[in-house]
Amino acid sequence: MKNDLLVTLTTTELRTLIGEVLDEKLKPVDTLKVTETKEDALFSRLYVAKLFGVSVTTIDKWRNFNILPPSIKIASRVYFNKSKILAMLKSEVHMRSINQLKK
Repeated sequence: MKNDLLVTLTTTELRTLIGEVLDEKLKPVDTLKVTETKEDALFSRLYVAKLFGVSVTTIDKWRNFNILPPSIKIASRVYFNKSKILAMLKSEVHMRSINQLKK
């Protein structure tokens, strides 16, 4: 025979319980952020688009034309190495080619 247990919780109690479970499950993710060094940091496509002042569609086109440094795929998301993007922003050669593509 199964040992089913019927529990009655208020909405507040259920939210608290769900919050505690989520906090416990997300702890390993938080420890990964702490061990991440500045060189290992990643920028999302949206953040890179904001840095360059263009749309995310433009970032995708630049990826296809190999204008941007190689991207890193994690699950279905695309990221860029922070140090490579910042170096590219400082590079005049890349800025000239990007400005020509924007015209």
